Formats: sequence, structure tokens, C-alpha cells
Amino acid sequence: MRKKYFIKNKLLVKEEIFPLLSKVDTIIFDVDGVLVDVSASYYQTIIDTVQYYFNSIIGISPGKGKLIDEQVIDNFKTIGGFNDDWELSAAAVLFYLWKMKKYQLSTIDELKNNPPLINEFINENLVGGGGLSQLISWIKDNSTLDNIFSLWNKGKIFRIAKEFYSGEKYCFQLFKFYPEIVGKEKGNIEKEIVSIKPEIIKKLRKFHIGILTGRSRAEANILIEKNNWYSWLKEEMIITPEDNKRKPSPDGLRFFLKKFQSELGLYIGDTMDDLLTVKNLNQQYEKLHCLSALVLGEYSAEKEIQIDYYQKNDIDLLAENVNQLIELIFDYQI
Repeated sequence: MRKKYFIKNKLLVKEEIFPLLSKVDTIIFDVDGVLVDVSASYYQTIIDTVQYYFNSIIGISPGKGKLIDEQVIDNFKTIGGFNDDWELSAAAVLFYLWKMKKYQLSTIDELKNNPPLINEFINENLVGGGGLSQLISWIKDNSTLDNIFSLWNKGKIFRIAKEFYSGEKYCFQLFKFYPEIVGKEKGNIEKEIVSIKPEIIKKLRKFHIGILTGRSRAEANILIEKNNWYSWLKEEMIITPEDNKRKPSPDGLRFFLKKFQSELGLYIGDTMDDLLTVKNLNQQYEKLHCLSALVLGEYSAEKEIQIDYYQKNDIDLLAENVNQLIELIFDYQI
């Protein structure tokens, strides 16, 4: 039976958690899509990488549009398993290589517009959170075209994505290699926009704060140092993939809640993997230890579909932006 939700200050709040909001003493943040708007950085990097691979590596002439857009990326992230943007890029490339060979397509416009459309394929075949591995298995089970994987170079896709993201300025600092493929002076990293407002940051002093992110340590450090977040965030309270606590494993959340001896935590993310991380944590305990909150973004292309999907998956709080969530929690503090 679906739980009942109310709208409170533009947030969607599950009815049964209202009495718990005053008990929240720890707030843990994802970074991308929560503290930072990454539509012009990571999202654009995925779009650039897929297009570049087909234009410059496969040799298909540019068409009128892009093979993927923000709506497609949101769809990948909503179903779960695609929290890693490099793997998401590789998955989109692999889908279009399969489609190109399966239907003998030769132009970008045919790849984009001929069925099956990528969103339809995602919804029919990739739901379940298996990510890139699930797509690879599906293609191996449903295709006899051996040359698909010979055209798919995952390592090169990752490298192209990293070069688009970092540019010449940050490439070596972030990834320990110099750019050789794309040749982009300024990377998309320089287009990132901070979402959390300074007046909201002041309210965080009332809580224990941690960050659990899919960003590498180097990527997180550049962002935090550039925006002086170490003034309110302790460096040892940042968990990145190098710490071997990858979402949706609950290990990262468990570390913070034990470290802070927390009565009740709140994890704010933006994808299904973030929700699953909280679910996996709470399933290990008899008592509720963490609330789940997701940021959808103010201009999400399929917001109503996402809202319905996350309600079915028992989300606690849904908001357009992180500032609304902090305001709500702060207002309920005793």
C-alpha cells in the first residue's frame, strides 16, 4: 500500500515522518545534483562524450541533434545503477553501437530517431539497478553481432569523458594523465554552479555534517577548496570512492551515523542509488536510523514521472533543491 504524502513548503513529505523531523541531528550530502548543479559539467560531459565517440571514433557525420540529452541521463539515473557518469557514457555508446549494427543505421539522425528510442529501451530492459553490467548482459543474450564489442572501447570512452570534464587545466591534477584526444582547453568542470545558498550553510552549524559522493577525492577537493567549504566541513567527514564505501552500499552512511552517535540522520541525494543506500542501511537495523531525501531539480524534464516513481519506492522527502530541505529540517528543530 502506497504511503500518504503531503506538500509542505513546495516539498513532498511522507506523512509518517513529520514527528521525526525534530530528531534529525546529522545531515549527509551527495554532491552532484545536490550541492552543485552539474547540468553544464557532468551532464554536458556525458552528452559531449557520446557524440564525440560516434563522430570522431566511429566516423559518423554530425547530425542535427545530440544522441542523448538531460532527459535521457535523468532516466538512466532514475532506474538505478548508473551513478558513475563515465559508466553511463559507456552504456549510452554501447546501446547506440548495438542499434547501429542491429538495424544497419549510418547517420546520427537515424541513430537518434529510429526505433527503439533510447528512453524506451532503458525502461523496458534496464530497470533493476544492474547498470552497465546489466546492459552488457542484455546485449550478449539478445545479439549475435560479434563486432559490437570490438567497436566499443570502454577505456577510451572513460578517457574522452575525463578530458571533456577536466580540460587541459585540470586533467593531470584530477586523472594523472595529459589530454591527448579531445584537446579542450577549458573543461566542463569550470561550468559548475553551487546550489546551496550561503544563508543555508549557516544553518548547518546546528547539525553534524558529512559528504558521501561518487566524485573522486581530487574532484571533491577542487570543488570544496574553490568554494571554501572547509570552513563548515571537516575534511575527514568526506567519503569518496577511494574509501571503498560505494553506493548503494550502506557502509558510508553507517560510518557517519556511528561516528556522530546520531539519533537520526538524513541523507540528501538525487538518484535511485542514493535512495537505495538509505534503504539498505535501515534494513540492517530494527530501529530507523536515516531518512531519505532526493533533489529533483527545478527543471527536471520528467518531474511528474520521477515523483511517482520515487513515491512508489517509499521516499521520505522530495524537493526541487537542497535549500528547501535544510529549511524544513531546521524549522522543526527544538
